[in-house]
Amino acid sequence: MGQGSVSDSERIRSRLWRTRLQALPFALRELGRYVRASVLREPDRREAALAFARRHAEPGNPDAVLAALDRFAREDRFLMNVGPEKGEILEDELRRIGPQARVLELGSFVGYSAILMARLLSDRGRIVSIDVSPESSEVSRAMAELAGVGKRVEFLTGSANERLDSIDERFDLVFLDHWKDLYKPDAEKILARGLLAEGAVVVADNLGPMFGENPYLDWMQARSDFESRYVEGHVEYQEIEDGALVSRWRGR
Repeated sequence: MGQGSVSDSERIRSRLWRTRLQALPFALRELGRYVRASVLREPDRREAALAFARRHAEPGNPDAVLAALDRFAREDRFLMNVGPEKGEILEDELRRIGPQARVLELGSFVGYSAILMARLLSDRGRIVSIDVSPESSEVSRAMAELAGVGKRVEFLTGSANERLDSIDERFDLVFLDHWKDLYKPDAEKILARGLLAEGAVVVADNLGPMFGENPYLDWMQARSDFESRYVEGHVEYQEIEDGALVSRWRGR
């Protein structure tokens, strides 16, 4: 659904508290799971997800690894992956671009979206995934190796602001799924560094009411050098309203 920036922003703002009330049972459930994990001294959820995938997924099978992570997130501990529903946005864009696509991802977490995208790429395709957390980079790298797509993904540790300074290639797809308040400044950095290929697409996840107002939405939709559409969906593995912004660059 691609309306103007005011319409999207106002609609999200009007649903803010209703959506957060809807999310309250989920938040309380997650709090209980967190307390349980702390009391029982369970491993970090990223490490636990990797161990679960190793037990339940066939090595070298990316779809099996994704299915294992989906199951873990639904049955055990929540994972803030893009998930299968909004993951279709990335899949559709990559199929349009082609298997040689060059992808920049901000936010690795456990490697879910990197695996989802890498499985659609050929050996000429490439993903650079940046995460500020060394633990997330380590787990994501191991998860990608388990899925058999490790050679197509380079996981970098550090802030996007710092890491982007050392990157000189141009990307066909950029996926923003890290700290929400960094979407706008990091997107500005990507543009300033000239990292977008002709016709590149920027996909920004978690712009729905549960996450509050994000200045990225108005900023991007107001730009004449991008054609943007807001896609409604749900928070991963939940029935809570969420959305993503898909923006196609008109530059070059």
